[in-house]
Amino acid sequence: MLLVAMIGGLLVACGTKRVQPEAAGAGQAPLSFLSASAGVGGNKVRVDRASADIVLPDYQAVRRYADVFTESGVNRKVYVEYGWDYRRGIVVETVYDERGTPLERTDKPGYTLNFSDQELELAIALAREEPSLQVLLSAADLNFYAGFAYREAKDPGCAAGTRCVHVIVSAGDGQRHVAHAIVDLMTRQVIHASLDPGRKPDPVAAH
Repeated sequence: MLLVAMIGGLLVACGTKRVQPEAAGAGQAPLSFLSASAGVGGNKVRVDRASADIVLPDYQAVRRYADVFTESGVNRKVYVEYGWDYRRGIVVETVYDERGTPLERTDKPGYTLNFSDQELELAIALAREEPSLQVLLSAADLNFYAGFAYREAKDPGCAAGTRCVHVIVSAGDGQRHVAHAIVDLMTRQVIHASLDPGRKPDPVAAH
């Protein structure tokens, strides 16, 4: 199965390791659908939070959808969930039955995954607090965009096991470039304050 990483909540790449599901608790609530964050454009992500106030869970569910599995000729409704395990730095696929009881968990070490609202808020907060960007990103009339996983085998700060994400900042109507940073949510660090060091912020037009 090949899934492509993009804002719709899709995934990329392969490699699996099966993990025994934990025992389900009694009276577990039914599951609901879940999709990756719509980002700033969805008016759900705050850009004024401090990173110290944002605590991510050990496991962050990002995408969940209903499916039908066929076993011995019998159709069975299930929920399939993808989430990021912050303890181990890996995507996990979990299959639940209709009541929300986990049936199977599988590690997906080659996958990348999109982000929840809270993860994007943390990425933006970390970029705003980066010393080399603080003055630049404290200006008025800025537009913050976060999203799209960044993984590069040759980049030790964003290789396997990291949770790197783009943070792009523009000004005015969005056409004026201000900054493009890469943030790793696993280490809560700005890996690249400027992904393209040769590109400077666009000048403000004279009035």
